[in-house]
Amino acid sequence: MSLLKLSNQLMKECDECISRFHLYRELDKEPDFFTDVKPHAYRIDEICLEWEQLVRKWIQVKRPKYVHPSQIDSLLESMKQFIVQSYYKGTSKKRFLSSVHSSKYTLETIVQAIKEVGDEYA
Repeated sequence: MSLLKLSNQLMKECDECISRFHLYRELDKEPDFFTDVKPHAYRIDEICLEWEQLVRKWIQVKRPKYVHPSQIDSLLESMKQFIVQSYYKGTSKKRFLSSVHSSKYTLETIVQAIKEVGDEYA
């Protein structure tokens, strides 16, 4: 899959995490970790791993102006946390939303850079 498609997919996941966070708070329920949380987190981890390999290579080759490897590290760490946190009503709303918005902003910056410099390596 292309870097652009994976980046858009991760942005969509950010939006879904916010929706899920509000839904679980509204319903006042706890998820089953092994049937709900773990499979979903594992699937997104796989996408993140594929995306990470592509984006690191892209940064190395294309050298986009406003995208740096440290942002990738931060984004991946945040996503791993907030994907799981989105299921739990006890999660701090302010910190959760801040983390999701920050990650989404980084992804939007990457998508914009892809449009400027392309996502092919050649």
